[in-house]
Amino acid sequence: MSRHVLGQDRIHPAIADFVQNHYRFAIEEINRATHEHAVVMVGMKQNPFPKRARALLEERGITFKYFEFGSYFSGWRLRNAIKMWTGWPTMPIIF
Repeated sequence: MSRHVLGQDRIHPAIADFVQNHYRFAIEEINRATHEHAVVMVGMKQNPFPKRARALLEERGITFKYFEFGSYFSGWRLRNAIKMWTGWPTMPIIF
């Protein structure tokens, strides 16, 4: 699958390190989990959609690794970095 992203040559050198490492810890943790677990889900507090998705997975007896990053009041930059990495605009994100 190919999707449009801004080319490295278009990123100013002054911000290249920031762009490359922005919330890298979370992305690496999620990526590692996708290699260790058949199903991985990223969600957030107070959002009914991740809550419902978790309930459906549990009802069906599907084991999964769950990450919860912030709420409507916190963690939005971290979630945005994850959304940009995956290309998926909403929560939950299920791998």
